[in-house]
Amino acid sequence: MKKLLAISLLFLTFPVAKADYNPANNGSAAKMKTGNRNASTSTDAPFFNPAGAVWGVDGFTVEFSTIPFSSTKSVFDNGNFLGKNNEYQSKTSSLFYPALNLTYKKDRLAVTMFVGITNGGGAGNYDDGLPKFERLGYFNVMSAIMLGELPGSVTDYSVNSSFKGSAYGIGTSIGVAYRLNDWASVSGAFQYSRQMNHQEGWLDITYNPNPSSVPIPRTEIDVDFTGQNFGVIAGLNLKPLPNLLIAQTFRYYTELTLDTKVNDSKDGGLFTNGEKVKSTYVPTYNVGIAYNVSEKLRVDYNMNFSFYSLLTLDEDESGVNIADYYNNGIDFGIAAEYEISNSLNWGVGFTYAPSKMKKEYQNEVEFENNSLWLNTGLGIKVKENLGIDLGFQLGLATEEGGQEDINLGVFPPFDQTYKNGPSYSMGIGFWYRF
Repeated sequence: MKKLLAISLLFLTFPVAKADYNPANNGSAAKMKTGNRNASTSTDAPFFNPAGAVWGVDGFTVEFSTIPFSSTKSVFDNGNFLGKNNEYQSKTSSLFYPALNLTYKKDRLAVTMFVGITNGGGAGNYDDGLPKFERLGYFNVMSAIMLGELPGSVTDYSVNSSFKGSAYGIGTSIGVAYRLNDWASVSGAFQYSRQMNHQEGWLDITYNPNPSSVPIPRTEIDVDFTGQNFGVIAGLNLKPLPNLLIAQTFRYYTELTLDTKVNDSKDGGLFTNGEKVKSTYVPTYNVGIAYNVSEKLRVDYNMNFSFYSLLTLDEDESGVNIADYYNNGIDFGIAAEYEISNSLNWGVGFTYAPSKMKKEYQNEVEFENNSLWLNTGLGIKVKENLGIDLGFQLGLATEEGGQEDINLGVFPPFDQTYKNGPSYSMGIGFWYRF
């Protein structure tokens, strides 16, 4: 039975090769306030726009933020013995999502540094398992009954499962920016990231008429995937007008090889200790246009380009490169900030993020919906050299995905619907200038 149960686990494991720009991934609380920071020239410029650090005030600035968040996603599946459309929900959250931005500026030169989450964040919990896991569990039971390894019929058995996974990239970037003249600046930075992914779960199959007479061992997995990579960040800022800034930042990363570590021999008959998995972060080109309408009002327009076509990852069982699961894509957004007074700033914005994952490759473990992200918040200047940023972000799916007439041969054709639930984030940040 253990060998058969491993088939189920194969289809439950999270992809470990996807890392992309995401409006939910943030480098400051100010991002929560407007959602659009690609043309930042203030305390969070080290993360969003390193070349923009030279347009700020001379001195040493420290900014620390944390962005707790919570989100859900659901899979609706009617491929069960009763024909019901069951919901399987995943919950992802993180109470601590740190971001530290450091800037030292003197005349035309600025040195920047960021320390924090460079990719992912949070843990996803499938407390009630997933339909494919349960279905393949029943398939294993049917196979074992046909082989004479188990008694009774398939309806005498119940399948229960639970699974959780997490993915964190923690790292730092260090860079230098230089103002060439009154209308142009350039920057270069290097990034180091340590990726830490974890998967664990279990599968129980119970013979309901007499569980003790047919003991079936629990199948478990407990696996870590870790690796490191480097990135190059290049920036160019142009100021064709005193009140207009055009910021451009390009990010490219080296290949990331994840090492597999099986904990307590819980490999589920699937994972191999020491096995290597190819991965990387997705290259991006980020553009921000900021226009100061007046001394009190500023408007921003952002675009974020993701280039999956530059990746070469592992191939799936059909020989398709995993990078080909995705299209190159563009996220875009608009924001505005208004100075209510010398000590109070109000911001609002939105970002639209179309799904980049191709429809034919979406499944109950990995899927995307077109999403709209809404932001608002306040910037409070306590003193000339001390401030607080507060922001709130709401993410909403604007469509549902899914697959129809899924035919596995053994079970009748069935449908699945994939839907991201609301995502809530809150940013709290403090900055101090020496």
